[in-house]
Amino acid sequence: MKKILIPIDFKRSSYDAIDYAVKFFKKEECQFFFLNAYTYDVNGFNAIHLLQANDNIFEKPRHTSEISLGQAVNKYIHNNSNEKHRFNAISECSSLVDAIKKTIKEVEIDLVVLPGKDNANKSMERYSKNTRSIIDNIRECPVLIIPSSAKMHENPKFVLASYFGLDLPKAELENWYSLIKTANGSIKIVTLSSKEGLSELQKANQSKVHSHLEMHVKKPIKIEYIENAAALKKFAKHHSDYIICLMDRKPDFWRKLGITHSRITDLGPLPSTPVIALHR
Repeated sequence: MKKILIPIDFKRSSYDAIDYAVKFFKKEECQFFFLNAYTYDVNGFNAIHLLQANDNIFEKPRHTSEISLGQAVNKYIHNNSNEKHRFNAISECSSLVDAIKKTIKEVEIDLVVLPGKDNANKSMERYSKNTRSIIDNIRECPVLIIPSSAKMHENPKFVLASYFGLDLPKAELENWYSLIKTANGSIKIVTLSSKEGLSELQKANQSKVHSHLEMHVKKPIKIEYIENAAALKKFAKHHSDYIICLMDRKPDFWRKLGITHSRITDLGPLPSTPVIALHR
């Protein structure tokens, strides 16, 4: 049984992501876990004020989280007739990233489904702070990012996009392929380089992945060449029925300090195309 974690804040984008995930896994036995993380607003309180604070200050956020989660779970229990699906609620007093990491470990989550909302200033160039933090820090399982305007298509095409400068781990490719089988999808490989510009290492890594995937599907897999991330974003704009999949390399020193970010984060929101973040 698949275990799917969906962090939600009860806005429309949260429910769009849930709806997409329910359709994606319509043929699978699944447990969906709706996670809401909350914190206490103690700005302006000193130690004395905190000791004297009314319990309501601490109870209200928890109560609001639990009530809203209960309403969300009940909505999908009553409106989803798929007997293969179960819905659960998790309320955590912590940062969102810490709550996700804890749940992945304790529940043994297979996939995180993330609403791909953009910034509060409506910029389409960058993800929100929370979304960037999740993409940059959650590496324990694949992360599926769903733009609000994304539609779940029949037999979607999964595009594995990579520079192929590094060997792609077979275990992560197997995790990815299990999602393709679930959605009854097909595969395309996009190499982020010109064909003529590939190094021998890139050629070897690309060939290894291509052969491994063709062994599963037992039919030819097309390879397309797109020279850079900007061109990939343009490609995605015209292929909303695709799901773009990128392998996120292990964070280096600068990324751990928060100075640089994942290439997936830097790619920014795709208006209507879902993205799957895989990990080395």
